[in-house]
Amino acid sequence: MRLLLIISLCFSVFTTKAQNNIKKSGNIEKYVGKYEANGMIVQVALIKNSLLLIVPGAPVQKMIPAGINKFKTDAFGNEIFLFVGKKGKIEAMVSQRPGQSLELKKVSDTADNFNKNDLLLTSKKSTEHFILLYSKIDSISVHHIAAKLEGDYKRILSDFKIKKLPVTTVRIYPDIAGFHQAINFPNAPAEVLATAFGKDDFRMVSPNTAGVDSVMLMNGVTHEFTHCVHLNIDYSPNNPRWLWEGVAMYESGWFFDPKEIDIIKNKKIPSLSALGNGIEYMLGYVVIEAIKDIWGFDTVISLIKNRGDVQAVLKLSANKFEEKIFEHIYKKYVKS
Repeated sequence: MRLLLIISLCFSVFTTKAQNNIKKSGNIEKYVGKYEANGMIVQVALIKNSLLLIVPGAPVQKMIPAGINKFKTDAFGNEIFLFVGKKGKIEAMVSQRPGQSLELKKVSDTADNFNKNDLLLTSKKSTEHFILLYSKIDSISVHHIAAKLEGDYKRILSDFKIKKLPVTTVRIYPDIAGFHQAINFPNAPAEVLATAFGKDDFRMVSPNTAGVDSVMLMNGVTHEFTHCVHLNIDYSPNNPRWLWEGVAMYESGWFFDPKEIDIIKNKKIPSLSALGNGIEYMLGYVVIEAIKDIWGFDTVISLIKNRGDVQAVLKLSANKFEEKIFEHIYKKYVKS
């Protein structure tokens, strides 16, 4: 059962045709616009003289020059974005990863203002560590959200041995449609209710919206803030996903009993890198708990800094690491 969905962009694979690269130019405005592939719109915006990659439902990524018409982002070092076209006009953006390539056709020379739905947020509440922007519908619940965040703040920072973070802005949208627009994902599934949007920004739908499970969403508040903390340690959203979601589930206390999960009951050790379809959420708490129990929470921090590279952190193969974790979970929750 998937209670909270955090969307990551997974580019499809296909071979691109030979492209005519545009000659080097100092005019970075030429890259700005909307790019489309398979019905998905990715945007490139110019804000404060920086190019930003805006992906549906994901944190904004700063684009870093990596050659003529080439950029990397501050999230993924193994992905290159190549802008191509003819006669000085950008026609497409090509995402290149090892063994993968995706061409996104330029469909507009302008990008949307991804904060335009802030016009819906007419009220503001400031606390020591958070700024909450909200509408009248949340004039009461905003105090509960603020108290929840401030109550968890010191504990989470203590776990990660962080003394201070930038003030985090929390945007609470009065309806699901407005929230989905605000995360650049207007066609998002209805279960997408909150997402981290950067190191100091997360966005959510109002817990007072019709049909929303407000109790679940309050767990999601701490979950999303943990993602922001993660991004301050290492800016690598969903990299790897089992660690990204596991840490957030653990810090939010979002526990699923392993005795009720078939692959644990039947001792079918899953590959952490292949977890999906909601299992990464259901196993998230106990996976991180097992790492803490066996190796200490410092190992969790080291895994974040090393983007889940178990060999680098523990000198273990992925298979041996998974065996130890799931044997611990089985003994603690099933066999006992």
